[in-house]
Amino acid sequence: MKAVFVVNPVAGGGRGLRVWRRLERELSRRGLPADCRFTAGRGLATALAVEAKNQGYDTVIGVGGDGTIQEVVNGLVDAQGGCPATLGIIPAGTGNDFSKLLGYPRDPAGALDVILAGRVRHLDIGRANGRYFINIAGVGFDAEVAAFLNQRPKRLPGALMYVFGVLAVLLRYRPTPLTIDLGAEVLRGKCLLVSVANGPSHAGGMKMCPDASPEDGVLDICVVGDVGRLQTLWLLPKVFSGRHTLHPKVRLYRTTKVRIDSSEPLFVQADGEIFGRVPVDVDVLRGVLPVFAAIGQVGRE
Repeated sequence: MKAVFVVNPVAGGGRGLRVWRRLERELSRRGLPADCRFTAGRGLATALAVEAKNQGYDTVIGVGGDGTIQEVVNGLVDAQGGCPATLGIIPAGTGNDFSKLLGYPRDPAGALDVILAGRVRHLDIGRANGRYFINIAGVGFDAEVAAFLNQRPKRLPGALMYVFGVLAVLLRYRPTPLTIDLGAEVLRGKCLLVSVANGPSHAGGMKMCPDASPEDGVLDICVVGDVGRLQTLWLLPKVFSGRHTLHPKVRLYRTTKVRIDSSEPLFVQADGEIFGRVPVDVDVLRGVLPVFAAIGQVGRE
């Protein structure tokens, strides 16, 4: 195994650096190399992953949260869906939903053990206007929340940080007319949000599409219709259990591709990172991402 660590020192409000220091000592104790690259800003993890891939590393290990891992994935997987290196994860973010799905413990030594055990799964990833995502992409309220949070330091756990953003954005955001082309069906109308999920949770355990799996070759779509502030507040805590899906204005779909558009210049988010505006075309690449996992099958929790 020729491995390199891509470390985001500011992940989790500075937890990334603390985790790396602990991991560095653990690697030294085991007599293992500690070849690492530090990110220094948004998007740099992608460039570092590309560099590592081009230098012949067969294992690239992201030290950070889901945003860092998504950036690494965008560097490892090429435009045709090829991925010559295997992904490893040392969780160090605020939510760490992707690493939890794969069975990684938060303890750096335990996460290292998962990688060294060598069990590899080949997972689906989503693609939104050419950008890859691991958990979820979205348009509408959740993207506005992501844009709000990206301008602020992450000093709270993932779920609490998300709730803070929800309450702040709720004061000004209203459901917006959307066109959602699912291929077999086209939906039109005012929506609070549309979430396109590759995995079952994001933002520290929020289950917009609780049955989504990165091993089934499809995307799960959650459409929340024209709901007001009070209904949104009522729905919010239910997202953590997936019971929001019982609301009559919440609809679920499954497809391999979807196009979302609006007359408004709405943001598009992927794994909590804003990368553009509508229209957005989303599809799934099946089984293209090799990743070390602690469990034999990932998907439904």
